[in-house]
Amino acid sequence: MNGNELANIPVLYTGIAEILTSLIYILALRKKISTFQVIILTIAMGMIQVLFGEVSDLLLWWMWPIYMLLRLTVMFIYLYLSLDKEKSAIIFYTLKAFMIAEFIASFEWQAAVYYEWNRMDSCVAELLMAIIVYLMLCAVFFMIEKKWSKESMTRVISIQEILMAACIAVLIFLLSNISFFNLNTIFSGSGLFDMFNMRTIFDLLGVVSLLALQSRMNEIEMRVDVEKMDRALRLQYIKYQNYQDHIELINMKYHDLKHQLEDLKRQGAGKNQELLIDNIESELTEYSPSIETGNQVLDALLDSRQAFCRRRQIVITAVADGKLLDFMHVADICAIFGNALDNAIESVVTAEDVTKRLIHLEVTMKKQFVAIVVENTCEMPVQIVDGMPKTRHKDKTDHGYGTRSICHTVQKYGGSTLYSVKDQCFTLQILMPLKK
Repeated sequence: MNGNELANIPVLYTGIAEILTSLIYILALRKKISTFQVIILTIAMGMIQVLFGEVSDLLLWWMWPIYMLLRLTVMFIYLYLSLDKEKSAIIFYTLKAFMIAEFIASFEWQAAVYYEWNRMDSCVAELLMAIIVYLMLCAVFFMIEKKWSKESMTRVISIQEILMAACIAVLIFLLSNISFFNLNTIFSGSGLFDMFNMRTIFDLLGVVSLLALQSRMNEIEMRVDVEKMDRALRLQYIKYQNYQDHIELINMKYHDLKHQLEDLKRQGAGKNQELLIDNIESELTEYSPSIETGNQVLDALLDSRQAFCRRRQIVITAVADGKLLDFMHVADICAIFGNALDNAIESVVTAEDVTKRLIHLEVTMKKQFVAIVVENTCEMPVQIVDGMPKTRHKDKTDHGYGTRSICHTVQKYGGSTLYSVKDQCFTLQILMPLKK
């Protein structure tokens, strides 16, 4: 190094920045541990940073890559133990936290040296400078991450994206600190503040690059989500159309056969023939429209599931004023009720006790709102994460879009969706303003 004591940021300052930027993500994202456990981890992290400060002066130049990798590893463990996220996402957030910490520490130290507070005997002034800069910049980045956490990545980040983020972090770190190792390069600064400027600017460039990368990743994910939700909506609509193509013919045949069987009974028949007629009638009940709500689309959606439910001994009951749904588009009714019924059937069919295979649907009016409730027994544990039920399927890439399609459709009408689980009963509650 160039031997100038003012050039190097105190290791403890960098360590504090790394703790604060890690806390940005712990506070902004979903945690898997309690607040008390986070405090204990933070204290442990602070002790480790003090240890790093003690050993940093003993390191040779070739040890610095190992030393920095160790610091990154500690940050990763800190976030991994705190956040309820995939490992790939935590690696990405660790790289971002590290880059932000480098920028904050660099900016604060440059400002402190510029005002020469570090040369003064006033430790209070220097401490006040650090507190103000650290808190202000951390607050800015926290607001950015908090906004993005509402649209946080739910998919697994690919290896290519992780490698891209790692390359950005490594390249920026080398460029920002090259002046402190070698003054004879095209990227080195000639004077102290030239070196400071280059370090701060490169660190800021690294932060912006990683933010831009995440913005692009979020954009891609949103596009994929919209496509998959649209596919889920169209699938329910296609099911409805296919059922509608056959329902009229089935109803006609059902009524014709029913009248013919009644005529045969009136004409009189032997015991064997009566037994055969009874068997035919029992089989025909499978195709009879058992639920009438007043809305043709909802009736079709319920009837289309009845045959499967009877074979699986699933009981569907409904108390529904279907006319309240007349203001909704056919495809939207299919998206909400088709997905809700399919999810409920998928849940109750796993119950070993057939008497617990129950689904109940309600469509009622509450003041000027349409209230929709779909309840089903649920013996399997269900996690509600960020207001959404977490899919139990191992392959999460193509599952869970039915529930998201429901929420998306309800939001189109200015409504709200609430999922809850209590006493082995899973409930979907929807409230939408009634539009005439």
